[in-house]
Amino acid sequence: MEGKDLARAVWRHRLLVVVIVAITLSAVGVGLWRAPKTYESTATVAVTASPRASGTQEDLDALRGSVAELANSQAMLREITSRLDVDRTTEELRQSIEAKWVQGTVLVQITVSDSDPRVAAAIANTAAAALPTVDPSRGAFTYTRSNPAEPAATFSSPSLLLAGVVGVVLAVVLGICGALLRDRKVVEVGDADEVEELADAPVLALMSPPRDPTTLPALYPGTAAADVFRELRIALEAEASREPVTRVVVTGVRSSDVHVWLGANLAVSLAHVNRRVLLVDGRIGDQEGGPVAAGPDTAGLYDVLVGEDLDAALSPGPVADLSVLPAGQWGGEPAETLLETRFAPAMEEAARRFDIIIVLAPPLDVCDDARVMAAGGSMLLAVPDAGVAQGELQRHLARVRAIGVRLLGVVLVTKRTDRVAS
Repeated sequence: MEGKDLARAVWRHRLLVVVIVAITLSAVGVGLWRAPKTYESTATVAVTASPRASGTQEDLDALRGSVAELANSQAMLREITSRLDVDRTTEELRQSIEAKWVQGTVLVQITVSDSDPRVAAAIANTAAAALPTVDPSRGAFTYTRSNPAEPAATFSSPSLLLAGVVGVVLAVVLGICGALLRDRKVVEVGDADEVEELADAPVLALMSPPRDPTTLPALYPGTAAADVFRELRIALEAEASREPVTRVVVTGVRSSDVHVWLGANLAVSLAHVNRRVLLVDGRIGDQEGGPVAAGPDTAGLYDVLVGEDLDAALSPGPVADLSVLPAGQWGGEPAETLLETRFAPAMEEAARRFDIIIVLAPPLDVCDDARVMAAGGSMLLAVPDAGVAQGELQRHLARVRAIGVRLLGVVLVTKRTDRVAS
């Protein structure tokens, strides 16, 4: 996804982004408020050389470093414990006290961390007062507390700055992710370029939905309506030229008769160029609210799947070289089982008699029949440019490709224009 697409998604769902950011920052604030706090207090002791001190400045500085290192020694901790009226163990004191010599000065800083700011200050001041008891200089230093420790006004841990930066970054990331997820769920598919990117397949044609889905404009070559299907046929054949195609399952993303109209007219257009075409109505069973009948006493696909001879079930089409295998009268056998176990062998038999088989399948949002019938073959998908979310389209296509179906292309059904995609 490009930056501009990301920006559009965030802008489209800006209210959602604001809500997510507000909730995340509130959660970070509550977490900070409830998190255990640590307060720091620092006492500063001036460690100056006494008149009796001898040695170089480097030696004295090294001794000041030793003084800082002894600030949480066992002897020092025992001394602090004896002077301090606070319930802290020796180990807790050792972990809470940190001292350092400020290089280039005579100062030693004793910093104490504790959950109570007053206790932290008390420990630091007590440690500063007890520091002469562990003097390693044997009287060479004079100890003066220059800056006593004061209770901290605010906690030092957790860090407000770090928590704020992390909270803002997390809020922004979650807001963007929320916008993208929402975008995939509710934003509808757009133009042909966007559909091609989502489907990873070419858009072979843009067509307007028919006023009457039972019409066959492809029956009248030379008309503008028939030319649309002629150009679709040419685009489909060009796409299939890399690998031979004998069976094309035509289905849609949403429940409608558009893909049925599309497949029937495509079959007529193929027959016009002397292709031996079999048009199969694969809508059997009760998945669309009731059985799809072929007519009184007319055999069809259902009958072939339960053992009827294929020739006995074929009907002549409206043009030469086109035969029709209607759905047939559903007799109660599980359609799903019949399609999974007997459809492929029936189509293999039909492929020996016809150049190409066009199968009209139920839409993808109705059942899995289209996926089953397209296994080992190819699929042509009709996608409306309104009412189908990007995420929905991608989920359907992922399920189709999971069983190895080849998606030959997409027909984008739009009310804007009638033309074959370039």
